[in-house]
Amino acid sequence: MNNLTTLIKRLEAATSRLEDLATVAPPGSDNSSTIAVVPVPGTRVTLPSIPASGAAAASSSAPHPQIPEDLPASVEDFDELINDQVAKYVSLSHELGDLIEEQSKAVEKCFAEQRKFLIITNQAKKPEPTSNVFMDLLSGMQVEMTKVSNIRENNRASPLLNHLSTVSEGVPGLAWVTCDAKPANFVGEMIGAAEFYGNRVLREYKEKNPKHVEWVRSFYTVLTALGNYVKKHHLMGVTWNAKGIDAAEALAASKSSSSSLATVGAPPPPPPPPPPPPPPPGPAPVLTLDGSSTPNPASSITSVFEELNRGIAVTAGLKKVDKSQMTHKNPELRGSSIVPARSSSTSSLRGKSPAPPTKSKPASLTKKKPHKLELEGNKWIIENYENEQNLVLNDTEINQSVFIFRCKNTTVQVKGKVNAITVNECVKTNVVADALVSGIDIIKSNSFAIQVLHKIPNIQVDQCDGGTIYVSEESTDVEVFTSKTSAVNVYIPGAGDDGDYAERAVPEQLKHTIKNGQLVSEIVEHAS
Repeated sequence: MNNLTTLIKRLEAATSRLEDLATVAPPGSDNSSTIAVVPVPGTRVTLPSIPASGAAAASSSAPHPQIPEDLPASVEDFDELINDQVAKYVSLSHELGDLIEEQSKAVEKCFAEQRKFLIITNQAKKPEPTSNVFMDLLSGMQVEMTKVSNIRENNRASPLLNHLSTVSEGVPGLAWVTCDAKPANFVGEMIGAAEFYGNRVLREYKEKNPKHVEWVRSFYTVLTALGNYVKKHHLMGVTWNAKGIDAAEALAASKSSSSSLATVGAPPPPPPPPPPPPPPPGPAPVLTLDGSSTPNPASSITSVFEELNRGIAVTAGLKKVDKSQMTHKNPELRGSSIVPARSSSTSSLRGKSPAPPTKSKPASLTKKKPHKLELEGNKWIIENYENEQNLVLNDTEINQSVFIFRCKNTTVQVKGKVNAITVNECVKTNVVADALVSGIDIIKSNSFAIQVLHKIPNIQVDQCDGGTIYVSEESTDVEVFTSKTSAVNVYIPGAGDDGDYAERAVPEQLKHTIKNGQLVSEIVEHAS
């Protein structure tokens, strides 16, 4: 009886819906096309068919997918590289499996991210290299490069370390998009880095397994094809559209289009699963003779101490293991031992050794900080300048100091007499100063050049590689202190032929001997 009542209610609901569909005309149709159907309970209702014109109108009102525009030749050639050389490398990696296959998937995704980047460059203007937009454009490639590097660093104990190192050293070649001039040379350098480890694989597996040899050569082919592609389409750096839209707008459009393509035509997501059932109830409390339902913690602790106070007798109940039952003395028992074998280093009782440090990001992908030139108290701050050859610091005073930090390929001129100058973590940085009260400190800076036109008391060089110091005629009594430094030369005026400058190298090798209980150090001289 209940089933019949439920069935009648469902029929009434269906009838009500059919009345709404049959009696209401669609928007834009004339009254003549409206057909009213009044169903009678217990009879079958047939809906009128939609005319062909209505079907056409419905189809025309539906959104049509946009017709893709013709891809530029540079993107088409990049697609050919992905579908040919990269696909072959991924296929061979799949055959070898294990970590090699996992790493190849990250490489394949990195090429896909670079394809998105190249499409945006054909549509948008070039953003500032230090802007957040430019870093967002590179973020996809950066994530995949980090995955490739982490697979190598986290599996250094693997017998496939040379395979992983080959790919890890070569895949940074995809960072050519950050090079402003001759990026093909950068790709060539990465090919050389990959060959360092790849040639080891060739020597090891040349006779053992030709499949590994074919895999290495396929990765070489990927990098070589990438270098040829860069030479053909981006000889002097990535080509942007000078008349295009803003890069941020193009990036947003790319993300929205990719998300819409993923959702169009897809069925709605399934509803979430029902919550798990509640845990079963615990066992009922056990009533003791004294009426308490829970054990007494004090009595449990007391019993433990009583067992410990038994002394040697506490081990009386242990079973003695015969030597024939010891697995460490009988290797044949290990196969049937009930003691589970250690599956990984994480289950060892020994402390886990520290993981190797992760590889730092490529310098071309790190976010550049804005340059800075300002006076803070009595100190001039010069930071993050790059490729600046005419940086002049005027309006200085004798009680002020100059701090130059993380500059690259920059020339700084300090006018007037200042107290001191410090050059820290700079590369290819030149400093020209008039005069100093104290001196100059050069710390962790490579390929530097220092020239003081007048008087300077001392120069200190610490942890530097490659540098040149020009001494003026007024500063021939200057004191130069060096530590952990190599390839530093001092030019002395009037010491050369015809009164020219003479180049003198700072000693790097010392000999230490013990004389009369004292340590005596001497410069090692090599006879030519």
